[in-house]
Amino acid sequence: MKKELTIIGIIPQYPRHSQNNIYAKVKMPSVGILAVMSQIVHHPRCKDVYAIDENNYGGPLTDQGGPDHSFLQARQPAHLALFYGGMSNAVPRLFAVARQYKGFGAITIAGGSHVDALPEEALQSGIDIVVHGEGEETITELLAVLATDNDGVALNRPGLAAVSGISFLDETGAYVFTGRRQPICDLNDLADTDLTLIKFAKKRWSAIPINRGRGCNFSCEFCVVNKQYGKYKSASVDTALRQLIKYADLGYRNFFFTDDNFAQNPAEAIALCNAIGDYKRKFKKKIDMIVQVRTEAAEDDALIEAMRRAGVTTLAIGYESPMDEELRAMHKGVTVEKLIARSQKLSNYFYLHGMFIFGYPANKPGTCITIRERVDAFKTFIKQAKIDTIQLLNAVPLPGSELRARLKREGRLLPLSMAGWDKYDGLFLCYDPRPDGLDPDDLQNTPKQLMERKYLGGFLSRKLNYGNWLNWVFLATIGFPIQFVVFYSRRFVHHIIERRQTECLPLRNRPLSAIFTVPLATAWRDIKRKWRNLFIKTYAGAITKRWFKEYRDSQYINTLRQL
Repeated sequence: MKKELTIIGIIPQYPRHSQNNIYAKVKMPSVGILAVMSQIVHHPRCKDVYAIDENNYGGPLTDQGGPDHSFLQARQPAHLALFYGGMSNAVPRLFAVARQYKGFGAITIAGGSHVDALPEEALQSGIDIVVHGEGEETITELLAVLATDNDGVALNRPGLAAVSGISFLDETGAYVFTGRRQPICDLNDLADTDLTLIKFAKKRWSAIPINRGRGCNFSCEFCVVNKQYGKYKSASVDTALRQLIKYADLGYRNFFFTDDNFAQNPAEAIALCNAIGDYKRKFKKKIDMIVQVRTEAAEDDALIEAMRRAGVTTLAIGYESPMDEELRAMHKGVTVEKLIARSQKLSNYFYLHGMFIFGYPANKPGTCITIRERVDAFKTFIKQAKIDTIQLLNAVPLPGSELRARLKREGRLLPLSMAGWDKYDGLFLCYDPRPDGLDPDDLQNTPKQLMERKYLGGFLSRKLNYGNWLNWVFLATIGFPIQFVVFYSRRFVHHIIERRQTECLPLRNRPLSAIFTVPLATAWRDIKRKWRNLFIKTYAGAITKRWFKEYRDSQYINTLRQL
């Protein structure tokens, strides 16, 4: 059997305003589509399987500056074009490129949470087949149905009806859904995700994404993860470690675990972290990891120690809100008091990146928290929880989420003619907040003002301390010795008091090295945190300015005033 088929995977480009946010600046490919494509790399019919990430693309360009798909198709005609449809704000670009590939004669296939929730929209917009849920097993069955005997592919609609977990249009144009596919039982049966399938990358990846597990055992109203994947499941420690070692051997040291909750199964997380720690020490590797967790991780000391040993430096935590009323509306299952207490503990060991939703839509009539009250709550919470960096966005009613379904029932969703899919990135208000007693202008602008205050400072600071140059001069001169004395004295006293409370031995019987070196180590960590956060503030400040400029240029506030 000849290997004649060429398959291309496409991660569509974000709209311009999204390209300027901090997440677009981080060069890290979406692993979902690459995980699917990795299952067919060695298929007997596939000659070439590769992907391009339009957000990190250095190949041939069109006159408009975008990826030149006509050139790619002329160079190596693709029989199948696979698309990542998980980001709503990139869906307009996805549909535009899908139509282009249909014009080339390729069969177009898309998967991801957006097209999963709205398959008929995709099928009317250039997509031939929508894959629902997990696609690793589905793609091999589709390849068997679509591949023809004459070294090509054909849209075999009768054959597609036998493949579960997909949607397509039949010969009459009628919508066909073949039913939900059974979840994949064992992720270890799948081929490892191969990030090197990405071609024409312009820049080296900022971090290597590792998808150890998928799904979630929680049911937050705004989230679609458990809708798409169900309860949490993960690959074995050996499988995850093998992927990390592969890219560590290629010279990468920064890793990001894409699990929505890295500690969903604490025992497995501890085992993986200890294995990574053993690997680091045996081969003298430097590894820096970012993981996403809930604050419950603070209650597991063994997990904290294992994460530190593995090289976890930053925890990305979805706090979402500093108000109990909103946390209940979100179904977060936690209180503000617990969030603060747990966060304070975690801040002793890790940098904390807090992710928030500002002005979450109330789910009880008559609930009204003013903008001023929300701003005060956020400022107090961020300070008390000792959060280093923040992401503050408007609520996004994602397709497939319970939040979107509720807002639709309440008639509060803005029409796509007013707030198109490209606006679904958290920078734009996409629903009517007036039933909550909030002014659209205020709710649209306030989270941006808080972000601006965090990373750029007030008006005088922006004008007189541009780029934080005064802070840098201070830290590089008299600031360092002053901070060292202050931090060391505070840590020394705290350490003495703590040991008196937890040990029966008198102070004179304790090793002097521990009495002096432990505060020294913690004081040095405090100083490093100050420098690290100032660096991020300076870098993020420049991004924030461009981000907000794109928003102002969009004139979206005039759109909101149509309400």
